[in-house]
Amino acid sequence: MKKLIASLAGLGASLFFMPLVLAAPGDGLAGTKHDFSGIGNPQTGACTFCHTPHKAQSQALLWNHALTTNTFSWTDTVTTAGTAFPTFVGDSYKGPTVKCLSCHDGSVAIGDIGWWNGGDPGTLLNVTIPNGENAFSIGFGGDMTGNHPVAMPFPYQNAPSTYNGSTTGSGITLVDWKADPRDFNIVLYNDDGAGNISRGAVPGQTGIECGSCHDPHNGPKVTGPWFLYVNLGGATGADGYICEKCHNKSGS
Repeated sequence: MKKLIASLAGLGASLFFMPLVLAAPGDGLAGTKHDFSGIGNPQTGACTFCHTPHKAQSQALLWNHALTTNTFSWTDTVTTAGTAFPTFVGDSYKGPTVKCLSCHDGSVAIGDIGWWNGGDPGTLLNVTIPNGENAFSIGFGGDMTGNHPVAMPFPYQNAPSTYNGSTTGSGITLVDWKADPRDFNIVLYNDDGAGNISRGAVPGQTGIECGSCHDPHNGPKVTGPWFLYVNLGGATGADGYICEKCHNKSGS
């Protein structure tokens, strides 16, 4: 089976490389759906589709994968608390969410990487989403309708924040939010006001990204499916339930 996959990939066939044995949550990158090692001829390594040590597209993360050019937005303009839903452009926004969407919005081939084995490989895997979305597609065509907000302010320490040009709405009930969801393994980010996004919470300028709940490398804090730091079931943040890690509805 591995020989067949490698042969088809070397010919530029349109398929997703799937490891034969999937890693368990928290066991690392090898054997996950993000492990693309063994593709092409010569074969790529596990990291190549996202990172390269030379001639990267950006110094940050030594990013190697083409960025989507979609403009992402939600149908709603504000939340019930009055927080404006953001709009952001895939190849200019500096938050980590656009790196996730470059593969998951269906607009860029999975193998559209910038540098491999001393040259530009073109497309190692000519994988796009034909005629619409699939199960792994988020924000298809830039439409984020029905998806949890990202690139969005979070009321860290139960105080308003401004992030990606959006400020916490005046109608928010601050006690309905965990003061610091990092206590439950959620990752927070901060915006310096000039569009530079960094990992870590800063009072008044904290927000959330795809990486707040997902670890694409399947690190040791991952406990659930889909690279999640969270559990899909449960009742409280303490037992890992995804909603209660940020939203304070059960009181625990």
